[in-house]
Amino acid sequence: MQASCAWPCTGFSRVMAKIWPDAEGSWSDPGPDGVNLKVNEFLTFHLLRLSSLAKASVAKVYLDPAGLSVPEWRLLASVANYSPLPFSDITAMTTMDKGQVSRTLRSAQAKGLVETELVSADRRGLGEGGLSSSISRVIVRITPAGRELYDKVMPIAQDYQAGMLNVMSVEERRVLLDVLQKVHRYLLAGTNRA
Repeated sequence: MQASCAWPCTGFSRVMAKIWPDAEGSWSDPGPDGVNLKVNEFLTFHLLRLSSLAKASVAKVYLDPAGLSVPEWRLLASVANYSPLPFSDITAMTTMDKGQVSRTLRSAQAKGLVETELVSADRRGLGEGGLSSSISRVIVRITPAGRELYDKVMPIAQDYQAGMLNVMSVEERRVLLDVLQKVHRYLLAGTNRA
C-alpha cells in the first residue's frame, strides 16, 4: 500500500496514511472469512480509533473547560432533556453500564448538577417472614446549577458537532448515517448471537 497524503506530509502523517486501508485493496476483497485483512484494516480498528479521537477532541474543546468528564456530560445531557429520568433509562440512553452510571451519578451529585430521589416502584408479593416487599426506583433530576452548566456547554457542543457535519455534503451525511445504521444492526445481531 502506497502512503499518500492530500496535505503536506510529515513523518507522522505518512505513518497515519499507511494506517488507513486501501479501498481498492483488501476492503474491496476481504477474502473468504476476512483472510486478506490486516489488523489495521479491520473496520472495528478504525471505529475505535475514531471514537477515541472524538472523545479526546470533545473533552478538549468543551468538556474540560466546563469541568466535566465525557460520562458526566452524557448523564447531564440525558437528564437535561428528559428530567425527571429513571436510573434504568439513563443506562439505556447513554450506553453506560449500571456501575459507570452509578459512579457518574455520584460525581455529578457531588458537583451539584443532579439530584436523586427513591420512588416506590411497586409491590412484589410477600417477602421473608410474610412481609410485603417493595422495590424502589432511583429518579434523577437536573438541578438549577446543572441546568445552567448544560445551557452554557450545549451551544459550544452544537457548534462543534455542526462543524463535523459541515465537512460532508448532505448526501455524504445520508450515506454515513445509512452505513452507521447497517454496522449498528450487524453488531447488535452479533452480540445477540453470542
